[in-house]
Amino acid sequence: MRDSDVGALTKYFGKVAGEGEYKYRGIECRQRSSPSYIDEAQKALIRAVDEYRDPEAVCEELRSWVDRLERGAVDPSELVITNRVSKKREDYTQSTRSVTALERAADLGLARSPGQSVSYVVVDDAKQSRERVMLASEEPTEYDVGFYRELLIRAAVSVLSPLGWRESDIEQELGQYTESSLASFG
Repeated sequence: MRDSDVGALTKYFGKVAGEGEYKYRGIECRQRSSPSYIDEAQKALIRAVDEYRDPEAVCEELRSWVDRLERGAVDPSELVITNRVSKKREDYTQSTRSVTALERAADLGLARSPGQSVSYVVVDDAKQSRERVMLASEEPTEYDVGFYRELLIRAAVSVLSPLGWRESDIEQELGQYTESSLASFG
């Protein structure tokens, strides 16, 4: 806005009045690089906000997505990250996940040029080598639970921050759920 100290809204979501459809801007479900699992989870969280208007209820929905991920019940094809290559592999100076995916692709004879995309699943984010990721074309059978859990939490923060909730609030709520679930097994 020109006549204000407040910047333009670059991240928001909402329901279109009278249509029942949702609009999303700038959040994870609109980003091309977001895995489909994160996209669907965030949309489910937005529907939960709309239905319950209660952060705890939204965290309960989030818990089901986190549980499925932690049980290993998510097909790795739902966790594929796709990024567009902006320069030649050798021109990158940082060893990001996308760069390790480019290096892995080159090793397999699948070189990518600027403007093309590289698709991969993070299998062990603690590694700095090419084993950090697997290309989607390699049909990975595993994934880094902690990495994708972090993406889920980040997507939840985007949904719950308008209600005053931060990552620590979400983690605390998820922790309470886990503790009470474990206690029920006595």
